[in-house]
Amino acid sequence: MIHDRPAHAYYYVSPSTDPYYNIALEDYLYRQLRPLDTIYMLWVNRPSVFMGRYQCAEAELDMAYLEERQIALLRRSSGGGTVYHDLGNLNFSVISNDHTGRGFDLKAFPEPVQAALATLGVEVVRSPRGDLRLDGLKVGGAAEATTRSRMLYHICLLFDTDLDELERILTVPETEARSRVASVRSVVTNLRPHLPAGFTIEDFKRSILSELERRHAGALYPLDFRPEVEDYIREQRETHFEHPDWIHAPIGRAK
Repeated sequence: MIHDRPAHAYYYVSPSTDPYYNIALEDYLYRQLRPLDTIYMLWVNRPSVFMGRYQCAEAELDMAYLEERQIALLRRSSGGGTVYHDLGNLNFSVISNDHTGRGFDLKAFPEPVQAALATLGVEVVRSPRGDLRLDGLKVGGAAEATTRSRMLYHICLLFDTDLDELERILTVPETEARSRVASVRSVVTNLRPHLPAGFTIEDFKRSILSELERRHAGALYPLDFRPEVEDYIREQRETHFEHPDWIHAPIGRAK
């Protein structure tokens, strides 16, 4: 592994679309690479649903439909709401250390995404709830976790997501809706219709990386992993992220 210096930042673009692999890899970057002060990760998943740490699946989505479609269900270690991922959804993670003792400026984390979109003529703003909005409609939902002055921030960006499927999955059956308290829903939209013709999600990744390179002025480096990272990912997905005790933990008891 490259040794970090304070001004350095690192990035990784995951080639995998396996949601369990990607969330375990993100966990590795967050928990196991503490000497690296700043890490960015870009990742795309096959259809899957990610719940916040303290949420209940039955209150957030149509479980019968999810099982019928064999769509993966995961619980994050961060808070926030439930989000739908598919191949038209880009996830942007930032992992950062605080050496000042002043805490983290949450407004700063999505700024590279906002700046990348601005160069393409698309202005998105951060709402008081912390999500990103385009013309008042939600295009990115954010969540974060903090441990020992290290923050994991991630934002789920709707690039060209199947919004009909998103709505179907996140619509709770009436019998469940009456008995449980669910997340506050926002009206969403995709970024793709507002971008130049032919602009792809790969182009979007490159635009964000270009903005990160500009901001770090030659001090942004790709991550190289030691072989044991695969052992960590395998162990964490089997004992944690894929385990029913974690996914279906009672509200407030997810650990």
